[in-house]
Amino acid sequence: MKISKTLLFYLFLLLPTSLLAIDSFTTVLIDPGHGGIDNGGSSGKKAPHYLMEKELTLDIARRLANELRKMGFRVIMTRTDDRFVDLDERVRIANELGKRAVLVSIHCDALSNRKLRGIKTYFWHANSYGLATRIQKSLVKMTGAKDLGVIRRRLRLTRNPTIPSVLCECGFMTNPYENKLLASPSYRQTLAVALAKGIYEEKRLGDFGISPVPEIWAPLSRPTDAHRHVFHKKTKKRKQLKKMETLLGTKSFLS
Repeated sequence: MKISKTLLFYLFLLLPTSLLAIDSFTTVLIDPGHGGIDNGGSSGKKAPHYLMEKELTLDIARRLANELRKMGFRVIMTRTDDRFVDLDERVRIANELGKRAVLVSIHCDALSNRKLRGIKTYFWHANSYGLATRIQKSLVKMTGAKDLGVIRRRLRLTRNPTIPSVLCECGFMTNPYENKLLASPSYRQTLAVALAKGIYEEKRLGDFGISPVPEIWAPLSRPTDAHRHVFHKKTKKRKQLKKMETLLGTKSFLS
């Protein structure tokens, strides 16, 4: 007797959550971007509200920690106050947690082009794609923000940790509309809840139903965190490059 894929899907959904999550993660390392002497980005004086990235990320991270603890997760934060933590130290903390942990780094965008808006989630290793996908989907669904997608990018905190790691850009401080949203405590709470739901869904379902990991479309020219993308002349046209620059708000160059 043949069993359809649809039937198998619904049978899978009926499995107890505890069974699905036997080998899943139990610890979430939350990384509030920047801190201390490193302010990160800022909204600039022309924005409706003056915002600093390091303050927003810490606030969202604290809210996320509260939501995750309610769900039964063990939560660790790379910083709990306004202090500087080196990127390599953040990686070290992640790598000491063992296999049953994930890293979620929280950031906000700031660019000279104030028209750019939206949310995006970065990952690098294949084992992080499911987490990135579920978080991005949850963020867009709950906030109504423009979906800038899940992007495979070689950042320090997406490539160096040995555990699944993602970096979320939760909106543009420099965009007038998103600036007002990010200035609102209730909106930051919505972001935290959305992040928590995405994390929980990855724990509950794992990578079930996740599409194949996309190809690396924008490898960096060197292993840095520079906001630049490389496009190979043989595989990418200049028109595509400009389209991606507009979408991601980053400067690109042809190799």
